[in-house]
Amino acid sequence: MAGDNDRGYAETRQERREKKRQAQKNRMTHHGKSIALIYRQSVEKRAGKSKK
Repeated sequence: MAGDNDRGYAETRQERREKKRQAQKNRMTHHGKSIALIYRQSVEKRAGKSKK
């Protein structure tokens, strides 16, 4: 049946919402200061490449 999970019953809205929220958190790999570091590294990488 659609919506059934491994526990044998259809998940509630709250369970679906929590699962969706967890998936969003997992997609956000960088937060705070580390995102600034990644941005700076990418800028430095681009600046180091020679133009053809």
